[in-house]
Order: sequence, then C-alpha cells, then structure tokens
Amino acid sequence: MKKIILSGSISLLILSCSSDNNTVTDNTDPTQQNVILPVKMSIDGETMKINYDGTKITNLISTSNSGNKLVFEYNGDLISSIKFYEGNVLQTAQEYTYNSNNLLAKAVNKEYASNGITIQYSTTNTYTHINSNSITVKREMYSPTPQPVMNTTYTYNNGNIVGSTGSGSLTYNGVTTNYNESSTYTFTDKNYPFKNVKGFDKLVHTDDRGDGLSFLFSNIKNNISSYKSTTSWTSPSGTGTSFSSYKYTTTFNTAGYPIYESRNSLDANGNPDMSQPEIHTYEYNH
Repeated sequence: MKKIILSGSISLLILSCSSDNNTVTDNTDPTQQNVILPVKMSIDGETMKINYDGTKITNLISTSNSGNKLVFEYNGDLISSIKFYEGNVLQTAQEYTYNSNNLLAKAVNKEYASNGITIQYSTTNTYTHINSNSITVKREMYSPTPQPVMNTTYTYNNGNIVGSTGSGSLTYNGVTTNYNESSTYTFTDKNYPFKNVKGFDKLVHTDDRGDGLSFLFSNIKNNISSYKSTTSWTSPSGTGTSFSSYKYTTTFNTAGYPIYESRNSLDANGNPDMSQPEIHTYEYNH
C-alpha cells in the first residue's frame, strides 16, 4: 500500500459566481456541492485531505507531510493521469487514454526509480469494451525480468465487477510457462465512497493491486465486501498456484457511505491469516 497511503497537494482557491443569484461560491469547497464527496481518508492511521474543483478531485494531501501527495489531472471531464509523489519525488504515474466514445482505451502504470525520473517498471492495460457487462483487457508488463502477456475478461453486473478470467504465456530461454488467473468479487448494497467523483465512472477496475490505485479509484458502484483471486502456472519443470483473498467488514453512515472499513486477509480455507487487518476510515462533506 506504499503507493497510496500518502497523498495530495494544496489546491488553489478558485471562486466562481452563480449566474442565478449573483452570490459568490467557492468551487474548491466540497460543502458547496449537492452530492456526497469524501473529504478525508485514512489508511492504517495515515490521514489524507481530499481537495476538489467542483466534483473533480485535484489532489490528496497527507496531513503529516505535504510532500506526499496524489495529483489528479483531467482532460475535460475525463481523468488523464494520477501521479503519486513521496517527499515531492515522483513514485508512480497512471496515464489514461480514451476512445471516441469516451470509454477507457488504455491505462499505463509507470513506477519510477528513487530519482523520480527513470522508469523501472511499467504495465500497459489495453481495453476492449464488448458491452456494458464485459470488458477484455490485454496486460503487458515491462520490467528487468520477463513477464507474461495476459488476456483477461472482466464481467460486470449492476455496475460492479463480479469476476474475471484470464490466461497468458511466457517463453524465456526456450522454456514456455502458461498462466491462468481468475477472480471473484462480492459487494454490499451500500455506496462506494468515490461514486460521485467526476471521471471515476470511466476508470476500469482491475485486479492489479500493485499500482495502489486501480482498486481504490475505479468505476464500481457499491462497496466491496469480498475479493478472491487465484493464479496458476504450468511449465516443463512443474506447476504452481498463488492465492489471495480479502474480507471487508464495514460500518456505514446513515446515507449508506462507508465510514470505517477493516480489510482482513484470508487463507485458502477462508480463515483470517496472521496479518493485521488494513483499516480505512472516511469523512464526507455532508
């Protein structure tokens, strides 16, 4: 979670005039918006202030270190990039491009060396929108160690991702390894905390938790209650499997938005493992 725990820079104060009553309103003040927006978020005790321009997020800022921040950039109403800085040094950048129908076409995640300039790793997700319930993704990873190219289909129901299946292969030094992956999700009937933020409805949720962004900022509608994924591989030398699973225990406010969430890691039998749960808390403008 290093890539997401610390975030934001202080936004500029922009004043706009209401054309119907000539009153001056602060467009960076989320209390002036008529939709519910998160204004503070904490992960394991690290608090971030969330800043806005209308319903567009401009940045998140750590209340303990302003050099640790997430900066959002928009092209019109579409998010074009999310950049994470630690000590004002660029750590990761997620860059988005869209097709002519304003649907996400490509997301490129770049991870930088300690100088904030040299790209060490990158992942490119290329999306094909089959229909409202199905999106295919080609995932290409670039790193010093060769990685497989994965082709995955994400299935949606009622605006939430409910599962994915994918496969791919890697040939290295003449040896081919085949990979298969699958995941399942369940959701509550309550609200995803960022559901009213402009542009988030276009960001496709993926299983790539390594970028620290996709699973927090995406197009889901409701709050997640469980997640499970399995990856298996087969090569001439043998087979293997990796597994991850999480259960979310959440307290909601009267409007149905999460205010306290505990994410527990589970073992293959569905029991809590020895790791400490990850705690998220939220505060809202209304």
